[in-house]
Amino acid sequence: MRHNALLRPISAWLLLCFLFPGAAWAQSAVVPIDKNATKRTKAVFLNLQQSIQRGKWLFGHQDDLAYGVGWKEKPGASDVKAVCGDFPAVYGWELGNLEHDMAYNLDSVNFDRMKGWIKEGYRRGGVITISWHMDNYATGGSAWDTTAAVHKILPGGPLHERFKADLDRFAVFVNDLRAGGLFNRRQIPIIFRPFHELSGSWFWWGKGHTNPDDFIALWRFTVSYLRDVKDLHNILYAYNTSENFKTADEFLQFYPGDAWVDILSFDDYGNLMTPEGELQFQKCLKTVVEIAEARNKIPALAETGLEGIKRPDWYTAVLLKNIQADPVGKRIAYVVVWRNANRKHHYVPYPGHPGAADFQAFYQDDSTLFEQDLRRFYKKPKPIKPVVAPLGAKMPMPQNSGTEK
Repeated sequence: MRHNALLRPISAWLLLCFLFPGAAWAQSAVVPIDKNATKRTKAVFLNLQQSIQRGKWLFGHQDDLAYGVGWKEKPGASDVKAVCGDFPAVYGWELGNLEHDMAYNLDSVNFDRMKGWIKEGYRRGGVITISWHMDNYATGGSAWDTTAAVHKILPGGPLHERFKADLDRFAVFVNDLRAGGLFNRRQIPIIFRPFHELSGSWFWWGKGHTNPDDFIALWRFTVSYLRDVKDLHNILYAYNTSENFKTADEFLQFYPGDAWVDILSFDDYGNLMTPEGELQFQKCLKTVVEIAEARNKIPALAETGLEGIKRPDWYTAVLLKNIQADPVGKRIAYVVVWRNANRKHHYVPYPGHPGAADFQAFYQDDSTLFEQDLRRFYKKPKPIKPVVAPLGAKMPMPQNSGTEK
């Protein structure tokens, strides 16, 4: 009898895994690569994981608090909030020009003000992600100058010390991202997405301008220097490609290894412009999710959007529809759209925009999470207990611990 009693929970677990393939991944040991990661950094990682388990994903916006269509540096302003009544769950920020000790980044955002907005979003419970369009070390040109440079900034290379000095600047910036009381100022967790869109040919670190061995060496040095030398333990590291991969092998061609990456992501603008491209987008999502689940990583769509939102129902009829199209592909942690610079270059509707009503419907969808939904996102979550329904019955979805819309 004892033998049969032991078999019953095992059989129930096997049934759960059969009915919901992501369940086995969801209950496995998914942890950040930094064994000394701060408690709040670990909490973000675990809460991203649990969002996926609940069938939900965080919505994010680049430069959301800094400016929008028709305004700049206005306290409390946000085009996202102005349309749907809530801030985004993820705030994207850019560090280009930090390497030159300039006051403003390449999109004219003041770095000191940026620190304030990062702290503001964090205090409300939002998640922070950072990218960095570093200028070309070999020529002094922009990130889009594709002159080969990676091999020159590796250890032993002629420009390695310059690269290290820029990582020192990054460490100073990140170390200043703290919040809390006077005597208990905690480091704010960030998702760092270095050398992004690496499979594209438009950046000096991209495919065609370096080789996998050199790229992997650059990535591993960057992580080890920031983590082990600069003692930064509030960073989750996001590996990021463009949408131009067809297979898992192509996506992983420059992959630094499981010990060096927390989040697997890709950027996709082009595929969501045509019906044929939408099918490829769904395949890309599914591929990244499958790789992430097999390697105990967090999958994400790090950049997307339609410039100008020329199709008013784009958010529900294109983005939401295609994320939800595949039962595997929809298991992502977050989606970030690009910035609202002006009436031509914007990716989120603003008040009076033809797509505002559709964005409100997108906000109301049960799968999307905005800032008010992130209750206690910086606290370690309680494990989700598997719920096993009788064979043939519908499996209930665990209730979201955040505020329901």
